[in-house]
Amino acid sequence: MGARQAGRWDLVIQQGSTFARTLEFNTDVSGLSFRGQLRRDHASYVVLASFTFEPIDAHTVAVSLSAAETAALPAQRLVHDIEVFTTGDEHVVRLLEGRVRVTPEVTR
Repeated sequence: MGARQAGRWDLVIQQGSTFARTLEFNTDVSGLSFRGQLRRDHASYVVLASFTFEPIDAHTVAVSLSAAETAALPAQRLVHDIEVFTTGDEHVVRLLEGRVRVTPEVTR
């Protein structure tokens, strides 16, 4: 894992709905770990949600938030990033970053 600029990935999340996407890589990412968080802004200490990551195969990782997790998000603009890391945080690389627009739920 080398230093590089994070890619831009702006998201729209529907409050109260399951959020599920996949990340596809040209290289084998098995053995690596992923983490990502949503916050109100970059300076906030409060984590509003953390993405769940599930490997699909050696080149694909599923990224998700449950319906309960998105229901708890405020209907406003947030920020997120996603990192890949090795055991003990020996190497950490921010892969993606961007804005998140949470659209309000009507049906509860």
